[in-house]
Amino acid sequence: MKIGIPRALYYHSYSYLWKTFFDNINIEYIISPPTNKDILKMGKDIALDETCLPIKIYLGHIAYLINKCDYILIPRYLGEEKTNLSCIKFNSLYDVICNTFKNINILNYNIDYTQNKDHIKELINLGITLGKTKKQSYNATLNAYKAYISYKQYNYIQQNKLLNNNNKKILILSHSYNIEDELIGKKIINILNKYNIDIILSSKYISNNDLSYKISKTLYWQSSKEILNALEYYKDNVDGIILLTSFPCGNDCLVNELIIRKLNNYKIINIVIDELNSDTGLITRLESFIDIINGITI
Repeated sequence: MKIGIPRALYYHSYSYLWKTFFDNINIEYIISPPTNKDILKMGKDIALDETCLPIKIYLGHIAYLINKCDYILIPRYLGEEKTNLSCIKFNSLYDVICNTFKNINILNYNIDYTQNKDHIKELINLGITLGKTKKQSYNATLNAYKAYISYKQYNYIQQNKLLNNNNKKILILSHSYNIEDELIGKKIINILNKYNIDIILSSKYISNNDLSYKISKTLYWQSSKEILNALEYYKDNVDGIILLTSFPCGNDCLVNELIIRKLNNYKIINIVIDELNSDTGLITRLESFIDIINGITI
């Protein structure tokens, strides 16, 4: 048996958890390659024109995995509580995949506060579905979840060590599936790395304290709250802030405008990526932003 894992969307948040779990129960898995133009084209050919870029990319990764594995892991993430919901497109992802691809075997992974389903319960059920005993699945889940928490804490600590450096620092604010994707965030990170700039990523910030209320007391999208939490924690320790959005994200359009208006004394650039973006134009904008951070004026 081989499980296919699309390298898109929540993969960039929970891949370490999933891979460790499958390793613990001795189930083979295959991960689709980093996003490339071929995968994006497959997704674009399938998706509606109005679909956001991350969903197009996700559909491309699904198309790549078909006929290469026995099952494909398709998570559905409603949210962990009533006031922390995910984007509606992620809620319907399972149904979209079922109706878009025929004869596809799906492993359902459902995080839903209304049904009291969390990662631990879902992974235990997943192991049982794959033929493991409840005890085997429970032990594998517990070990995987502990390893996942330790992994996130390590990345968070390592990132915070950069705050003590004398280099210029830029905070990239975005969802993990934007920051970590090869065609979206990785391009920006690769450009910034050439300028001796320390990069702080909102996706690596972890905290049990909700700081998002300082910017908005009514926001209920969980991923947007996580971005605002990182913003509040890092904003006074960096020299500039990049708001990274994939077109056409409705949530980000609202949240980014909110950030720009409330933090008008900070150096902020809003970058929107779509499938037609020019790398040359992106480089020019980033170089101009770096000049502003360094105090260079024309």
